[in-house]
Amino acid sequence: KASALHIVGTLLLGFCVSDASSQDSSLFDDPSSAQEAPEQVQRSVSFGEVFASVERAEPNRRAGLRSSLLSQSMQVVPIVVIVDSPVEYLDAISSWEGPLRYPILFDDGSELSREHIARFVRAFEPEQVIRVTKRGTSSWGRSAQERQDAISTALAAAIQESEPDWERSLGVLKDTGIVSPGVVVIDPMDQHWAGGLALAAGRFEPVIFLSGPQNHYKELTAAQAEGMNQSIEQGLRRLGRSYDQIGDEVDALTLAFRIGVKIKTGPQDRDRLATTDQIGRSNASLGGMRWAWSGQLFGNTSTSVYQAMCSLFLPIDSAFIWDGYPTEGQWVQYDGTETGETLTAAGMQTEVFDDPRASLAGFKGRAASSPVDASLIMMNTKGSPNHYDLPHAPTGMGKPGDIPMLDQPAAMHIVHSFSLSQPFQSKTVGGRWLDRGVYLYAGSVDEPFLTGFVPTPTVARRLLGQLPFAAAIHYDDGQAWKIAVIGDPLKTLSACGVRLDSVPPIIEEYIQTSDGAVLNTRAKELLKASDFTGAIEDFVLTGEDDAVVRLGKALLADKPEAIDDRCASMIVHAAFRKGEHELVLEAFERLSIEARADEQVLDTMWMAGRYMMTRFSDEHAMVLMRTHLREGQEIQDAEELAMRMRRDSISEAVGFLESLRPTLKNQSQARALNKALERVRG
Repeated sequence: KASALHIVGTLLLGFCVSDASSQDSSLFDDPSSAQEAPEQVQRSVSFGEVFASVERAEPNRRAGLRSSLLSQSMQVVPIVVIVDSPVEYLDAISSWEGPLRYPILFDDGSELSREHIARFVRAFEPEQVIRVTKRGTSSWGRSAQERQDAISTALAAAIQESEPDWERSLGVLKDTGIVSPGVVVIDPMDQHWAGGLALAAGRFEPVIFLSGPQNHYKELTAAQAEGMNQSIEQGLRRLGRSYDQIGDEVDALTLAFRIGVKIKTGPQDRDRLATTDQIGRSNASLGGMRWAWSGQLFGNTSTSVYQAMCSLFLPIDSAFIWDGYPTEGQWVQYDGTETGETLTAAGMQTEVFDDPRASLAGFKGRAASSPVDASLIMMNTKGSPNHYDLPHAPTGMGKPGDIPMLDQPAAMHIVHSFSLSQPFQSKTVGGRWLDRGVYLYAGSVDEPFLTGFVPTPTVARRLLGQLPFAAAIHYDDGQAWKIAVIGDPLKTLSACGVRLDSVPPIIEEYIQTSDGAVLNTRAKELLKASDFTGAIEDFVLTGEDDAVVRLGKALLADKPEAIDDRCASMIVHAAFRKGEHELVLEAFERLSIEARADEQVLDTMWMAGRYMMTRFSDEHAMVLMRTHLREGQEIQDAEELAMRMRRDSISEAVGFLESLRPTLKNQSQARALNKALERVRG
């Protein structure tokens, strides 16, 4: 393998600069501007020279420009590798070399993990999806030091195989002018080490190892946050990286360990700040001057790897915008239509719902028709952790279960109070969006008030200006506040590398030695062997939903006994993605009672049922929905159905709602039911 210095330091990106001394930073505003002076002699310059020239840009733009250049410099192998153990993952990362990389996803066997992997594959569209079946050779011990050594070894190999010290390799790159604007902070004993390792290797970021709280449920104290900040600063000094102001060598921190999204800073109820808006400031406990933008990985190992790989390999090139705000007063600053026009003018395909189309009924209808297929979601709503209010609906009617399914992974900016107050709870707005496949999320952990959010059109313009995500969603000189970032803080709207036409020999060698099974081929072999569940899983993981639908219909017609819970749930999801709403309902009925309770499966059935009931007055859909009200939104679901039932019989509709009364758990639910009854009675 060639050295990292040779691969990266001499890589040409097509940037041209004039030998004339008049050339200035406008190059970074428009790389084609150098072509405006044909009489001047043009010369190609090395990546290091272009990288160093970022110093001419404004300080708050430098991190994004550097991150963008690193992203564009990747040489992307058109495969996806799936692993299911730490040693396999370490082996796979170790086979990266400099800018030569391919996506690696971690399968923990859960339905959420499978859906995340399939969602990534549909967006990335690889030539092959390969599941590693041979246990890796990398070391993965039990102690923190053993695991730190294993992570360091893999990081070093990913940057330059012949150099066992990643700090030395990054030092060589630094000598050429190439310095990543970020640092990854990893707890080797925490589940997020794998996602952190990917971002470090993918962006040539150094790593600081520390022991984190390993708890994303609990708020931090101000003292804990300050101690963590001091430990990170100590690590940066040891690395010899300048970090104390925006625009220097370190402008971003990724926290790759489980940590709460909130810091409790005082005795009052609202005395809370976002962890990622505190870490990276001169005094974490008091909210001093910012020297870095921060983001935190979230979930388990599989999810953190998904978050990292999406950020590294998937471009942001389309948008879904939902503006539920009024069209007067200060709300106008967050206008979704203006946001859409800004992104459309930049060449981004957009789907915009604004007044008068942004009602709750419209939101549910859009979610029921098909998954959202956009890489950026921007939404403005009012509400709380577990509901969102949209026009023309009673307060509290918008519930997490009706959030749209996502066909591809997405980054998200949402102007909504408390959406990330409990992201570990799937029954909250933020938790459901994350489960749906959002890999990069900006939202509030407490009540930030409207002006605490950067206006939505401004966020769009800042992203288009190549500010990194965490910088774009924060005010430049703002005080520490309540807007958190889950995911990679350095993600930009740049291209994600140059895609290769074939698999290089060094990667082919890794695949062969790891006994990689090509799922595109294996699915057909499993089908011939009548392993229908295995075949369907491989079809799902390779993005072949058409094959899943055809096979699902055939099995339901001829071999329904061959459909187990795992098989049925995969058919439910694939059928919905392909617009086969009736098939969703048929496959749902094949599930056991226990399997029907899965939130994602149940939500999908409800969306398909709503579509069938609205379009075709389907009684089958009505029966399934009546008998499967969703936990946490039973009254809202029941009221929706009762409103349809009252067309035929108000007494039947009222009776249906009253049947819920024995199940109520508190006075709040009783009040909600009484209000629903009032509305149904008219």
